[in-house]
Amino acid sequence: MSEPQDPLRSLFQEAAEAGRDGSVTASAGEIAARGRRARRRRVVAVVSVVCLAFGGGAATTVALLSRTPAPVGPAGPPPPARPSPDRQPAPGSTPPPTPESTVSASAPPGSTDTPSAPPETTATTSSSDAPRETATEPP
Repeated sequence: MSEPQDPLRSLFQEAAEAGRDGSVTASAGEIAARGRRARRRRVVAVVSVVCLAFGGGAATTVALLSRTPAPVGPAGPPPPARPSPDRQPAPGSTPPPTPESTVSASAPPGSTDTPSAPPETTATTSSSDAPRETATEPP
């Protein structure tokens, strides 16, 4: 059976013959050189990715370890005698009262209490109007 003549088919056959005539088989040396170049490119890509990953991890570690931690305050409020470093009095404001001024202001004028006396002691009067001190237990 003969096939009908298709003009498109004959054009493709002519193009195939022209391509076969113009093609040259590459030598084994050329093929090996292309393989070596491709391998070098892959090795360079892998090494650069590893370097970037290691450098990024090292930079992140250094950044996290070199930060100073936030200061931790005391568990309770600071005592009134020592203001905490976070809360310094504003310039031009009056300083907070000291324990000595608080004790001397609250103590009776003739008392012999020292500033280190506990504030739990209270003065009471009896029927004879003689001052008598009684210690109370803290709640």
